[in-house]
Order: sequence, then C-alpha cells, then structure tokens
Amino acid sequence: MGLKEQLREKIGIDRLYNSILEKIKKYGGKIRPAEDLIKDLLKKADYKGREVRDLKIYTCNDDILVLDNELPIYRHTSVEDIAMRKSPTLKEMLSLRNIKRILTDSDIVFKKGLDSLSYLYNKALSHLDLRGTPSDIKQIIEGGILAYRQDEPLQMWETVELIFEILTYKEVGAELRFSPYLIYGIPEPDNGKKRYRDLVIITPDYREIKLLKGSFLATEMDTISRVTQVALGKEKADIEGVNVFVYWGEQALNSPFCVDNL
Repeated sequence: MGLKEQLREKIGIDRLYNSILEKIKKYGGKIRPAEDLIKDLLKKADYKGREVRDLKIYTCNDDILVLDNELPIYRHTSVEDIAMRKSPTLKEMLSLRNIKRILTDSDIVFKKGLDSLSYLYNKALSHLDLRGTPSDIKQIIEGGILAYRQDEPLQMWETVELIFEILTYKEVGAELRFSPYLIYGIPEPDNGKKRYRDLVIITPDYREIKLLKGSFLATEMDTISRVTQVALGKEKADIEGVNVFVYWGEQALNSPFCVDNL
C-alpha cells in the first residue's frame, strides 16, 4: 500500500479502537458487548482465532489472548495450559498440582482489560508503514487542491483527514469549539494547559477552509474571540482556501512522514 492507503488504514484503526472504547463505556466497563469490534481489531493486529473447549482463543507469536470479559493476554505458557486454567474439567480440578494454576494466572498474565486493548491497537498500527516520498505527499496535497477547486467537498474532506494524520492535527477541546464549524489544531505541550498551533476552521459543508497561524491557548478570551470572528467571516484568516493546502504541503514535506527527512 502507498502512503495514502496506509493513512486511510490508520484512520480506520483509530475509529475502530475509539468505537470499542465507547461501547465498553456505554455498558459500564463490560468488554463482552464490544466482542465483534474486538474481533476486527484482532484481525488487524494479525491474531489468529480458534475455539478450545468453550474458550475463544487468539494467538500471535508469544501472545495468547482469551476473548472474554477480562480480555487477558498471556505469555510463557501454552494454549493447553490456558484451557485447563480457564475451563478445567472435573478431573483437572481434583488434581492438587492444578489447583494453584486454576486459582491464579499471575505467573503468566501479560495484560488485561483496557491495557490489552491499548496493546492490540498499537500492535495493529505497527503493521503500517506511515512514511512516504515527497511525491506521495505532493499527490495528497494536489488531490485536496483539485477537490477544493472543483467544489467536491466530501473528496476534499477525505484529503484533509489524511493531512491531519501527517501533521498531527486534533479536534480542539470543548472550550474552543464553535458549532457547527469544525475546528482543529496541532496540540502543543504547555504544563497541562490546552494549547494548539495553526488552528483550522472548516465550514460544516466542507466548502470553506481557513487557517490561523501561530500558537494559541484554548482558554484565552483573545483566542476564543478570534476563532469566532474568523468563523463568522467578520475577520480575515491568515490563510484561506487553496493556499491552506499549499501551506500544509510545505509543512508535510518537512515532517517525519516524508522519507527524505528520516
């Protein structure tokens, strides 16, 4: 896959992971309601599944995962040992040698619950090669420019999502949102404060795009006021329209995503 396809795959994995977390939260922390979504994540992380006794077991290299409400990942053991511990027969339970192994898994457990999910998410991402040549970057930028000029808002937004991945844009926090406009920025460290660089304002129909250059503290009234005024068209942005893509192209060519910069 080229850079564009790799970025789309990453966006898909991000959405899948967030959907899993949202479903778990909706059901009070229970993992089982998100089982089908977790299966999709396991597939993307290259785990192979099989049923052993009444257990749904997935393996990848040294990892042995049991798809249940604890979502444990085990290491330094075998599928047979896990089956005995998690779903023992009566004969196995009567064995003194097995009792301790049945009662505790602390000697073999690697991760559980949300830690397992985070691990699977990162493992899925590790299969991607999120690097591209200057030609790959230029192709993405030119696609955005063409979509903007031809008034194809959905195609333009698809390109903007790719660029946001390259330049690490995130949707701003609640204090800086201004519905129905879409507002994004590049998060910057600031002792726990919400600060963003290069704020982008996009109309809900994806037909107008504006950019404010610089570093902005989300909670400052000057920042909130300027974002509001620019969104409403009462103040001019630093960069607008096609020129936003040109600016992004310059930034992207100097990013770690560009192989010439590695």
